[in-house]
Amino acid sequence: MADETLRSIYSAADETIAQLDQLNRLSSERMLTHRQSLDAATARLGDSSLPFVETMGAEPAMGSAEPAMARRGAAEPYYALPQRTTHGGPFGPAVRAKLLAAALAKDTRW
Repeated sequence: MADETLRSIYSAADETIAQLDQLNRLSSERMLTHRQSLDAATARLGDSSLPFVETMGAEPAMGSAEPAMARRGAAEPYYALPQRTTHGGPFGPAVRAKLLAAALAKDTRW
């Protein structure tokens, strides 16, 4: 009787392991298929992923976004000023002028 019980347990264990192996194989095949799909998509990117450079003298198309530096002017650097953390809203113009003067003195522009 003990032999019958052990055989049925071993048989069930072997069947379970075989099913798990099949599930693992299917999962690996699915991952391989997805990986091949991603590799193919990456290979198709090619030159389209390079930045777009306009030719000199060309007029920007209607609705196209110009670079921020071209709109603002290249001579105006951006300085990160601290944000006010107390109540009362943003810093006033006098405090902003002092902070900007201190940033210009340190030359800590972004």
